[in-house]
Amino acid sequence: MDLSVIDCFVKVADARSISAASRLHRLPKSTLSHRIRQLEDEFGMELFVREGHHLHVTDAGSELLRHARRIQASCEDAATALAEMRQEVAGTLRVGSTGEFGTTITSELLYAFRQQYPQVNLDVVFLTSRQPFSDVTEQALDGIFHWGEPSDVDYISRRLSTASYGLYASPDYLARHGTPETTDELGAHRGLIFRQPTRPQSWYLAQNGRSEIDILPAANCIANDYWTLKYFAVAGEGLAYLPGFFVETECENGILVPVLPQWRSPETAINLIYSRRRHVSRRFKAFVEFCIEFYRGREGKRIPRYYVEKVG
Repeated sequence: MDLSVIDCFVKVADARSISAASRLHRLPKSTLSHRIRQLEDEFGMELFVREGHHLHVTDAGSELLRHARRIQASCEDAATALAEMRQEVAGTLRVGSTGEFGTTITSELLYAFRQQYPQVNLDVVFLTSRQPFSDVTEQALDGIFHWGEPSDVDYISRRLSTASYGLYASPDYLARHGTPETTDELGAHRGLIFRQPTRPQSWYLAQNGRSEIDILPAANCIANDYWTLKYFAVAGEGLAYLPGFFVETECENGILVPVLPQWRSPETAINLIYSRRRHVSRRFKAFVEFCIEFYRGREGKRIPRYYVEKVG
């Protein structure tokens, strides 16, 4: 079986569209269509079924995709092994990240890693907060940045850092509505609330690890995207409950300030999760070591960062 045909099949399956795969990988649509027909003719069965604008793998296609990923992984392992014989860190690193991190930390870390190891190519997948680890396994990810402890004991977890939530608002908003001095005053303020899959996220805060409150204020904006809530906070629309690392740059530039800074959520672990395996590539070993070191001195690293900026 021609490996290039298998590669085209996987590209179309991942993109769920011949047109999308063509744009993403800069391959002619005619080539991709021909390779898919070639496989279907060879096996005598359909590999895709169209639903709306997307292609979905059939049962036969799903089985072929499972084996195709193994073939690709074996080829990648062979290339990596040869590179390692030259003492190089090279190959493709497939990394997943849950949405709490997004571009704030994940992109920073991966950019810095590429500066140190330019021969490593990155394939990054952002995951939903409730996506099961079985789905992640199917995507053959090398590692996942995960907020909190994994429930699956079959995974290795390396703690990289910890983070907590707090309340933040713009100076303009506080000038108009006043700065809360106690938690009892929070009910008089407008909230910018994150929508979790099953319910809105309440503000769970503790003072010095002792006194605790759990409130859900009236909201004038609810969204399942932290960037949207941060944008509205910078624009002066209310108080937002956000991870501290997510608003570092905005606070440094004075467009957001902590509200009741002595009240924060309990610390939550930031972990790198990966499956148990016999052979660990030089590439992934270097990545794990880099991640641990990166979090030890992230603040001092000169890397591009971007944030919500207030204009006008």
